Amino acid sequence: MKENKFLSRRNFLKLLTAGSIVGIPLEAEASRYPIIKRIRYSSTIERTRIVFDCSGKVEKNWIKTHLKGNVLWITVKNTRTNYMKRKLRSNLVKEVKVYPINRHLSRIKIVMKEPHKFKIFALKAHCGRPFRLVVDVLPDFLTTSCPIRHYQKRIVVIDPGHGGKDPGAIWPIHSSHPIIKEKNITLAISLRVRRILRQYPNIKVVMTRTRDVYVPLLKRAEIAAKACADAFVSIHADSMPNFPNWSGVTVFKASPKLFAQAKLMAREVAKKVRLCNDVMCWSISPLLLNMSTTVTFVESSRLAEAIVKSLKAHVNDDLINGIKDMQRNIVVLKTPGRPAVLIETGFITNRLDRKRLVQGWYQEEIARGIAKGIVNYFHSMDKVAYESFPEVEYVLEES
Repeated sequence: MKENKFLSRRNFLKLLTAGSIVGIPLEAEASRYPIIKRIRYSSTIERTRIVFDCSGKVEKNWIKTHLKGNVLWITVKNTRTNYMKRKLRSNLVKEVKVYPINRHLSRIKIVMKEPHKFKIFALKAHCGRPFRLVVDVLPDFLTTSCPIRHYQKRIVVIDPGHGGKDPGAIWPIHSSHPIIKEKNITLAISLRVRRILRQYPNIKVVMTRTRDVYVPLLKRAEIAAKACADAFVSIHADSMPNFPNWSGVTVFKASPKLFAQAKLMAREVAKKVRLCNDVMCWSISPLLLNMSTTVTFVESSRLAEAIVKSLKAHVNDDLINGIKDMQRNIVVLKTPGRPAVLIETGFITNRLDRKRLVQGWYQEEIARGIAKGIVNYFHSMDKVAYESFPEVEYVLEES
């Protein structure tokens, strides 16, 4: 009986000793796995930023994202957390939850009010601040059929105005056999822009037309949506018969009034299966219904500024009129769901502009100005994420 007691006591001490030895690697193991400790956020008109403070570095390849409807799921392996929930006062995001799945796996749920664009990046520990995972939710609506890009290749849609049965502005005016047609000028310049931009491997160019065909306005907008474009540039030539002295290049962006009308248009489109004008009807695809009609006003302005600055460098400064707000209800300016501008490359009704617009050398100068402006705009987009945060650890991905 004493021996059994002694054995029991000895076994107990063995177990106790073994437990203390095993406990050492468990503590070490715990220190290897960062803890998601806190949710913070800030919200402005331009974006909602959600910050997750972590006790240590979270590697880029530990993070997986999945957007389902208006819910963004972020799975972070090799991390620990406690259940957390935070409701947000934001125009873009309703609430954020953090779940512990198991000892080495955490999941973040971000409930957005609509399926918006988002960007995820990390900030390393810096000046007493902990390592942080940051999610920026942006006001642009996400075209839900667009895959998340894992590489920084920018997409621009170049839209040569008019085409086919629609000649655009003509000269002589009212002539049944015009010598000059806007549709030919816009196509020639657009093809030159494409040729120049193809020299940049990080830029993909999508054309709404590459030959003399008629493309409805809504179809042009749908092309931009399907391409998941980062910018939309429509190229035209102007005509003002009552003001033959008007001349020069003008870059138009949508006016604030047009942006306000964009949501109303989206609702009207959503109510109808088909949308018609005085020529024909189109079936509206779900893709077009999902694409953003609330194009960021600031980004369209920045795109316009970049193109104007470049045009002034490549064309005679006196020929550039600058930026104006488009007051007319131009579909391509308010429905691509991306920054969009419309460029009037000159006035066919002005004698000097008319002579220039049909010359190859002038078309090349205009094309170079437009192309370089697009390149500079994309370059500024890529720089912003890094210049704002000197302690950036990595950028995971952008929707």
